[in-house]
Amino acid sequence: MSATIEILPLAKKVKVRKKAFLSEALREADVPLSLYCQGRGVCGKCFIEVMDGKLPFFQPGEEELLKRAGLSPAHRLACQFVVESDLRLRIPERSLLGRVSVLEPAFEVQLSFDPVIKKYHVLLPRPEIATAEAELDILLQAIKSVPLRVALPVVQELPAVLNRSGRQVTAVVREGKELMTVEPGDTSAGVYGIAFDLGTTTLAAELVDLASGRTLGREARLNSQAAYGADVVSRISLAFEGPGRAAILRRAVLSDMNRIIRALAASAGLSPDLIQAVSVAGNTAMNHLLLGLPVDSLAVAPFNPVFSTLPDLPASELGLEIHPQGKVYIAPNIRSFVGGDTSAGLAASGFSEGRTTALYLDLGTNGEIVLRKGGKLWATSTAAGPAFEGMNISCGMLALPGAIYKVEADLNGFRCGTVDGAPAKGVCGTGLIDAASLSLERGLLTPQGQVTTASRTIPLTGSLALTQKDIRELQLAAGAVKAGIRMMLEANGLKAGDLEEVMIAGAFGSYLSVEHSIRLGLLPEVEPRLVRFLGNASLAGAKAFLVSFPSRKKAEETAAKIEHFSLASRPAFQEVFVSSLEFRTWK
Repeated sequence: MSATIEILPLAKKVKVRKKAFLSEALREADVPLSLYCQGRGVCGKCFIEVMDGKLPFFQPGEEELLKRAGLSPAHRLACQFVVESDLRLRIPERSLLGRVSVLEPAFEVQLSFDPVIKKYHVLLPRPEIATAEAELDILLQAIKSVPLRVALPVVQELPAVLNRSGRQVTAVVREGKELMTVEPGDTSAGVYGIAFDLGTTTLAAELVDLASGRTLGREARLNSQAAYGADVVSRISLAFEGPGRAAILRRAVLSDMNRIIRALAASAGLSPDLIQAVSVAGNTAMNHLLLGLPVDSLAVAPFNPVFSTLPDLPASELGLEIHPQGKVYIAPNIRSFVGGDTSAGLAASGFSEGRTTALYLDLGTNGEIVLRKGGKLWATSTAAGPAFEGMNISCGMLALPGAIYKVEADLNGFRCGTVDGAPAKGVCGTGLIDAASLSLERGLLTPQGQVTTASRTIPLTGSLALTQKDIRELQLAAGAVKAGIRMMLEANGLKAGDLEEVMIAGAFGSYLSVEHSIRLGLLPEVEPRLVRFLGNASLAGAKAFLVSFPSRKKAEETAAKIEHFSLASRPAFQEVFVSSLEFRTWK
C-alpha cells in the first residue's frame, strides 16, 4: 500500500509506502530537510505543516517543541510522523537546509608553485628502422623524464593516440613519478584540480587551474550526512551499528562531492573528465567515512585512526566522477580526532613553521586545538558538540541567511545583526555567544549559567529567545574548549599571558567577537590584537596540496612529529572541565 504526498512550496509529488516515516520519504525525494538529531525528535528542526490528510497524535515531547517554536497545531515533526494516508504538506523555510556560501581564507598562502600534475606537449619523432625504439621510450625521452610508473590502460591506448594525433601529444605526469595519461594534440593549458574542505556540517570546494594556480570557481553545500546526526560522534555511532549504515553515510557524502564537481565544471565550461586531481581535507571521522574505512577504533579508547598518511588513491575506486585516471589525495590525520582539516590548516597558515608561543583553534562540532612552543607542537581535540553551529539550540540554525550572527546592547534589550541582512529566523553560534556575554553583563545570566529573568528565557528579537537548556548547551561546548586549552597550557608551564598569537580557523571564527568570547571564558584573556582569524584554512590547505607538491610533504612531516595531548587519559580532566563550565574570564 502506498500514499501520495504533495509537497509545498517545492511543487513535488512523491509516492511512499504507508507506515514509512515521513522524514525518510522526504529524504528519498531529495527534499533538503533539517534532521540534526538523527530522527530522535529532540532538535525540533523538521516541522512540517499538514494542509490536508490524516494528522497523527503528538509524540512525547513534540507538543512542547511545537509551542516553543510558536507553530500551529497543524505542524508535526517529520521524523516522528508515520504516513497513514495521502498528504498535502507545506514545509516551512525554517525546516529546509538553505544554500551555503564558500568561506574564503582570510590570509595569503605563501607557497612555491609546483603543481602536483604537470603537462608536457611534445611532437614525437617516428621510430627508425635502425633502432626500432619502443613508442613509450620515445615519449619518455621527449619529455626528459626519469622512468615513470605507467598504468596498463595508458600503454594500451598509446598507439591509437599517436596515430590520430599525428604524433603531437601531451603527456600528463603526476608528482614527477607517474604517467597518468597521454592526450592527443596540445592540451597543456587544460589541467585542473578540485580542493575539498570536507566539513562535518558543510562541504566547500574550489576548482583550480593547475597550469596557473588560479581559482576558477567555488561551490559549497550542506553535508547530507547531517540528516543522520549533527556531529561526528552520532555518525560514528550510526556507522558502528553495521556496514550497511556506514555505506549510507558514504553514499551521502560522495553524492554531495559529485554534485559539487559537476557544478564547478559546468560553471567553468569544462567536462568533469578534464579534472585530474582532487585533494580532500577533512576531520578523521569524515575521511574514514568517505573512504569506507571502519570507524570501530574511533568509537572506543584509545580512539586511534586506521591511517595517518596515504598515497594518492584512484578517483574511480572512490567513486568520484572525474578523469578515469584521476587521483585523490587525503590530507594526513594527525592523531585521534585531530585530522586532515587541521593538518591542512597548519600547512596553509604557516603555523607549523613558526617559533613563537601560539594557539591554533578550529572550533566546530569537534574542536581542534594546537599549541606551539619553541617550534614544538601539541594537538588535542574536544567534543564541543554542535552548539557552536547553532544546533541543539531551540532557535538555533547554521550561519545561513536570516541567522543572528551578531548581538549588540540596546537600551530596551538587544540589537541583532543577521546574515545577509535577512529577517531573523534563528541564531547561529557567534550570535549565541554575543547574547550570553551581554546577558552576563546585564545580570540576566549568572556566571553559573542560571537564567534570572521571570520567564527563564533571554529574549533576542521577535519571538526568538534563548532557553535555560540553550545556555546549558553553550556551557558544555565552551567548557570543553576552555578545559582543553587550560590543560595544554598548564602541562607546558604556560599561562594565557604567555601567548603571542591565537589563530582561529573556520566559519565560526569569521563572526566571532573576541571581547565576548573572553568574557565567557571561551578564549583565554589575551590582547585582542593577538587574535587572528584565518577563515577557511582547511580549504586553503587543500588547494595548497594541489598547487604545491612540497606542501604535502611538509604536512605529512608535521603530522608525524606533532605530539598528541590526550585529554581523556588525564585524571584531572573531569575536574578541570567542571570548573570550566562557569562563564568568567581566565588568565
